Amino acid sequence: MAHSSLNRRTIQVGEKTPLWTAQSDSGEINIQDYLGKTPILLIFYPADWSQVCTEELPMLDELINLSGKIELKAFGISADSAICHKAFSRQIGLQHITLISDPQYAISKAYGLLHDFEYPARSTVLIDREGTVHSIRIEKDDQPRSLHEMELLLQVVREWSGISSSLEEWQIERQRAMQIQREKPLAAPTQLEMRFWGTRGSIPVSGSNHLRYGGNTSCVSLTSDSGHLFIFDCGSGARELGNYLLSPEWNPPGSDQPGQKSIKGYIFLSHTHWDHIQGFPFFGPVFQEGNCFNILGWGNCAQTLASILAGQMEQIYFPVSLYSLPSELNFYSMQVGEAELDGGKIYRRLLKHPLPSTAYRLELGGKVFVYATDHEPHKLPGALPDKLIGTDIIDPGLIELSQNADVLVHDAQYSTDELPGKVGWGHNCAEIAVDTAIRANVKTLVLYHHDPTHTDQMIDEILDAARQRAITLGHPELEVVAAGDGLCLKFEL
Repeated sequence: MAHSSLNRRTIQVGEKTPLWTAQSDSGEINIQDYLGKTPILLIFYPADWSQVCTEELPMLDELINLSGKIELKAFGISADSAICHKAFSRQIGLQHITLISDPQYAISKAYGLLHDFEYPARSTVLIDREGTVHSIRIEKDDQPRSLHEMELLLQVVREWSGISSSLEEWQIERQRAMQIQREKPLAAPTQLEMRFWGTRGSIPVSGSNHLRYGGNTSCVSLTSDSGHLFIFDCGSGARELGNYLLSPEWNPPGSDQPGQKSIKGYIFLSHTHWDHIQGFPFFGPVFQEGNCFNILGWGNCAQTLASILAGQMEQIYFPVSLYSLPSELNFYSMQVGEAELDGGKIYRRLLKHPLPSTAYRLELGGKVFVYATDHEPHKLPGALPDKLIGTDIIDPGLIELSQNADVLVHDAQYSTDELPGKVGWGHNCAEIAVDTAIRANVKTLVLYHHDPTHTDQMIDEILDAARQRAITLGHPELEVVAAGDGLCLKFEL
């Protein structure tokens, strides 16, 4: 593909790759060391920490990781120094892409990928094992690489590596990769239990004004009598959850290995604001060998999730690093709209929040649970009318996600009086939660993510207002409760 602003002839498909030696984040790299041994992928990008690259490179790294056991050496190339590359790679969690320093643009010029205004075009070059250029793609200025185009490119590498499955089959394989590997599939549950371990937003609180609703930050678990374990967020409430899982009280059938209890489950992160991850370093099960957690979120990518959790466990903050934990931790970004995990179907939807927050819908045993914390209405409702608020205010995507849910856990951090002063903070009020639940035909609405300044009495008042709203709208059958640390909802199937 030609590009009008490139200042010299671009290398063509079928030509041999130029030879070069350069410094990288892991030492000197000579491309000749890989010729005849493995295909090579060159990922040219403008600069470390630029907005597109910071999000794009981890996504590509994860895609390579999920490509199966392919033969490939991938290099990211920009003008930044090797020291800069090392810091950047560590921050965004690259594992499969080595970053090459090209300070004088010698490599970019050799491939004919330098703009007239002296920075490399965002380009991707695939070189086969024998050193012949198989494909070259040059993106428009400041546009990220197409995920689908990268899938097609890596599918070629998969075929070179002897992997026979099609692109469509590979996409299904990536969904299955999020499933915890078990010797035997979990049996269908006959009982489900939803427990609230942390229900505050922003920061943990304590004191005599916070006794009934508690003060831990976001953490909710859904478990079954047959061993299912789904965890939503890891705020400070995760410490109490961990203690519960390590206690004799948590002992589902088939969970034991000889001599010790094996704990396996899923952790869904709505987003990575501190009040949703700060309890992870105190989550006891990750400190025991034999336990396994698949950690899923929506964001830049799985490696970014890992690097963020690792960041709060750096030595200057915490004595134990993420990478020294003896449990098995696997990170995935939910780039698909749905997945099936241990027989439960999980769906996700992005919500309006300063750092995009993810709502999750879990269908298990014929019951439906929706976790939708940290989001704000599309606009302020003004004076609440005596009729349902429209989708100009309520997120229609959340209404769709919550349809016929048995439980909707919904952000209700502020009162309606407080909400106008908190626009852009990414939170909601109880009355909008009620209207959302009614529109979605929800059975039980749980008000969640209480503001740290709200006392037990203030939360009682917010709850009373929400219940009155449901009555005013003609839906007294809607059960409305306020989440508190220790709240337990049980379901017989």
